[in-house]
Amino acid sequence: MNLSLTVFQAAFGFYSRLMPAKAASKAVELMTSPRIKTERRNSSRTLFERVVPLSNDGLLSIYGVGPKKILLLHGWSGWIGQFKDLISEIDPQEYTIYAVHPAGHGESPATESHPGRFIEAVLEAHQYAGSSFDVGVGHSLGAAALVYAQSTRNCFERLVLVSGPATIEGVLSRFARFVNLGERSKRLFVNDMEKTVGLSVDRLDLVALAPSIETPVLLIHDDRDTEVPVAESRALQAAFPRSRLTHTTGYGHSRLLQKPEVIKEIVEFSNSPFRP
Repeated sequence: MNLSLTVFQAAFGFYSRLMPAKAASKAVELMTSPRIKTERRNSSRTLFERVVPLSNDGLLSIYGVGPKKILLLHGWSGWIGQFKDLISEIDPQEYTIYAVHPAGHGESPATESHPGRFIEAVLEAHQYAGSSFDVGVGHSLGAAALVYAQSTRNCFERLVLVSGPATIEGVLSRFARFVNLGERSKRLFVNDMEKTVGLSVDRLDLVALAPSIETPVLLIHDDRDTEVPVAESRALQAAFPRSRLTHTTGYGHSRLLQKPEVIKEIVEFSNSPFRP
């Protein structure tokens, strides 16, 4: 482990036990501040033709003129360029491609964001498109936002969930462990995040939401994902009425988005009859 990270975790752990409320507030600040390189933020410029502003500092990039519609949503501190290999395999005469940049991502002027901003951006993109998307593809937190949006408004005919979490509570717990929060500080951190997002962790339990979603779902997860364990997708696969899970090995949390076999699986799922 990186020495500076080890020192930070030790120091933050001590701080959280000495001043749990202040440490919890600092953890919220860290959790809601995306960190993305400038070139990654600008990556959608060469991939899309136009940009539409959304509320709460979100953006919607659009490319293609096809009658079918596909929506792409990256994860926390992600960028739309992560989907460039998939985009290159989508016929813009067949599909219109929409890419969501929640607050704090892409060229959004906001410096803060959270899961609620991801959900708001998806729902607003659906409203802008005027009807359900034929396919929604989400990575990590983006996958979670698509599931929540589908459970509330039926935005998609099909869903592709890549490296997605089963619960937002699990996401917060993993972050709390990463920064070494003490137990009291962790409880305060979760409570503060619920207030920030405007939704309780219970309402963001995707396993509980999944049984109500009848649309076909493709889950893709790497067995060696160290950020979101593959067990999360297994739990979701068991909960969705119509789903299948594809495993990869050795690609980790994000690199699988650039792998030809993963791109092929997504394209085939999008254009072929569903098979469990």
